[in-house]
Amino acid sequence: LMGQKYLGMVDMMGDAKTLKNFMRMEKWIFDSPDQAGETFRQFIKDFFQQNKLLKGEVQIGKYTIDLKNVTMPILNVFAEQDHLVPPDASRALNGATGSSDYTELSFKGGHIGIYVSGKAQKTIPPAIGEWLTKRS
Repeated sequence: LMGQKYLGMVDMMGDAKTLKNFMRMEKWIFDSPDQAGETFRQFIKDFFQQNKLLKGEVQIGKYTIDLKNVTMPILNVFAEQDHLVPPDASRALNGATGSSDYTELSFKGGHIGIYVSGKAQKTIPPAIGEWLTKRS
């Protein structure tokens, strides 16, 4: 991903606006705060290795999190080319909650693109608005 992204940057060299936007995104991506080591290790262990969220075994303080207690309508928005949260990981929510109103909205893009790309800005907010309007 990293190599391909920077090879593609060569094509932007003639377009100052596009290049500037790309560089802003790079600054934002690399300006993330560090994660507390032990907290991150526990998160990886609980959520990825042991799949505790779907098993109803996640502990937060004195509370056990059970997705079956989530009964409100759910709109699950995810990116089809997400390399950090693969679509199958998002789709796993379907049937794991107590909601009788579950909808998936997939976007043909990546992890960051779903939030900041022009295509996403034109499609995702209106789709969310339509979903909310049908339930208000």
